[in-house]
This record gives sequence, C-alpha cells and structure tokens, in this order.
Amino acid sequence: MEALEYHDALELFSRHAFKQNHPDVVYEELSSKGTEKIEGICLDLSKVKEIPLNPNTFAKMRKLRFLKFYSSSFNGENRCKVSHLQDLRFAEVKYLHWHGYPLKSLPSNHSAEKLMFLEVPNSDIEQLWNSVKLVILNLSGSKSLKSLPAGIFNLEFLTELDLSGCSKLKRLPEISSGNIGQLFLSGTAIEELPSSFELLLRLWLLDLSDCKRLKSLPSSLCKLKSLELLSLRGCSNLQRLPDRLASYRRH
Repeated sequence: MEALEYHDALELFSRHAFKQNHPDVVYEELSSKGTEKIEGICLDLSKVKEIPLNPNTFAKMRKLRFLKFYSSSFNGENRCKVSHLQDLRFAEVKYLHWHGYPLKSLPSNHSAEKLMFLEVPNSDIEQLWNSVKLVILNLSGSKSLKSLPAGIFNLEFLTELDLSGCSKLKRLPEISSGNIGQLFLSGTAIEELPSSFELLLRLWLLDLSDCKRLKSLPSSLCKLKSLELLSLRGCSNLQRLPDRLASYRRH
C-alpha cells in the first residue's frame, strides 16, 4: 500500500471529519493556536517510511525548543525519508536528537542559531559547521564522517564531544583552546593525536578504546592535569606510552 501525499491525506481526513474536501475554519484556527504552543516533539520513526514536510513546517512553532526523532528498532536500513529536510529551519530549537539523520550535512548554521545540544548518532553526515553555542555534540556511529571543522575544539561552550564509531575519521584538527571535558574517540581510524592536545585543560575523560590504528600518544598528554580516565583498551597498534602516563587511571 502506497502512502498518500499530504494534500490527498488532508482531503481524505476532511471528508470523514467535516463531510467536505477541506478542513473546517474553526478546526484550522484551533490547529493554528495549538501549533503556536508546541514546545517539544518526540517521534519514533521506526515504523514511519516518509514524513512530508515543507520548509515552513516549524515556522509557526515559535516555542519549539525540544525536537527528538528516534528509532526504537534501528538497523541502519529503515531510515525515514523526510521531504525538504535540507530547507528546514530550527531557529528556536535548543535540543535536537535525530537517530539516523539521513543527509550528508546538517542544516545550515543560521537555521539552528540557538542549538545547544545536538545528537545525531548513526547519521550519514560527512561535513559539519561550527555552532558557537553547542554544549554537547554526539556524532557517534556516523561512518561517513572523515574530518572535523578546524575550530571544533575551540568552541567556548562545548563540553562533550562523542565521535565513537566514526570509523573513517583519521585525524583531529589542531587545538588553540577549549573547554571540552569528555572526548569519545573509540573505534575511529585516528593514528595520532595533535601535539596541541595539551591545551584541552579541562579534559577529564578520554576514550581511545579500539583505535586500532593509533600508533603513539604525544608526551604533551601528560600535561593534562584534569585527566582522570583514559581508556586504551583494544589499541592493538599502540607500542608505547609516554613515561609519565603511568600515574593515570587506565582502562
């Protein structure tokens, strides 16, 4: 059975609900008022094949702050098709979670100006932009991601970055500053860390488990005074550690 187009579905609904081919005026007014009060949307996409949206879908949801699209039975193949996704604006959204985000890039920076928490695990993302207000960025399992923006570690408010399972990510950009406290790099293709890693002064958790191409660690890693947890499990190609790392808790 094929899914109906939006206008066909609306007409069918109207025939049953209002005995006419279009929604009742009172219904439209009530719907508009309800839309303006929406603050959050949480939708399971596991049984949905397609969502017909238009670029202005969220335009009237001026109070929308929370948007979560997830899949309770994600297998990498049952991705929901969303029309006009690249043109959508999330101007007021602060938290966006989209499991299996289907596009190669995120909505443009000006479309998500207030975004603070971005979680797009198992996505098809290949390129990113720097959003100055990001606090948490989760790209875990995004197997198409090959590189990061030059200033990703320098974002003032970014405290957690999850890149675990990004199996094509081979290198990290140089660092000039940063407030990141938790960095997850397990299962990436990284061979070495930049020497400027020592500038992540607030880093307390570093997960490098299963980085099978990791060959060495910079001696500057020993300068991270806040580092408490360092996971090197499964780093089969790592030959030696900087001498002073022996004092850290290793997992």
